[in-house]
Amino acid sequence: MAVNFKNILQTLKNGIVDIAEKDLKDFVADATADGQEMLSELKDDLKDWTKQFVAGELKEDELADLVKGQVDLLKLVALKEAGLAEIKVDQFKSDVTDLIISTITGLIP
Repeated sequence: MAVNFKNILQTLKNGIVDIAEKDLKDFVADATADGQEMLSELKDDLKDWTKQFVAGELKEDELADLVKGQVDLLKLVALKEAGLAEIKVDQFKSDVTDLIISTITGLIP
């Protein structure tokens, strides 16, 4: 199965904006900036993991562990500088992690 990774990235970018607008109304620009930075930093790994998942080399739980592990290491500078509470930053990370996992796993019917 061929994977159009550009479409996946665009879906993720749009999803991050949706999460920011829904959950962080006062911090949409900061959340969007941090979310885009997250994708930028994870792009190569996400591409590899997506290929491995589609090829059956990674199971869903393995993919989830990889994504969660990498996202946990990322610093959301704009949101923290804007003064957003740590619990909200962590929730945003969790929501983006869920978005990434569901987008990739949704590729397999």
